[in-house]
Amino acid sequence: MTSFYFEDIFERYASEIDDLRSDSEGKDVLNKRVRDKHKEFSFLLGMIDTAPEMVAPAFHGAFGFSGGNLLYTASNSEPGDEGFPSWAELEASLEIAPWARPLINICLDKDGGESFLVTTAVLEWLLGSGLSARSAPEAARDDEDQDDTDDLGEAGEEWMSEQGFDAVDR
Repeated sequence: MTSFYFEDIFERYASEIDDLRSDSEGKDVLNKRVRDKHKEFSFLLGMIDTAPEMVAPAFHGAFGFSGGNLLYTASNSEPGDEGFPSWAELEASLEIAPWARPLINICLDKDGGESFLVTTAVLEWLLGSGLSARSAPEAARDDEDQDDTDDLGEAGEEWMSEQGFDAVDR
């Protein structure tokens, strides 16, 4: 189980990513919308304390993970807790896309920016696991990469089908 902090924020983050994923015609526009968030980042940064799930998608796809144990520990805590790692500690276990470095530097100049970056990395890790925030730690106890998960698009289509909606032709 994750902390209540990550359980709550993960639901909102996953919904935000899902909302960004497709346009009104059902076309996948996630990458374009994430790039748009990069352009709006200075404005969005004002929301890191009140709505971090609205800012965090700017980092979608920015992190590669190898520190499963550290991420597991972080996901069971919240900012200010003893188990919540510093950004420097977590950063050492991440592969970071070059395009994300300028955004990270902007965050580090802002109060609360380090905690926001740790939160964002954990949210991306949880999202990449393909699991809900409540069940992610059981799968995360091994320190392996989580890149072999099901395609989120297929999972979303299955869920929509279960809800009675017709599949979208792509």
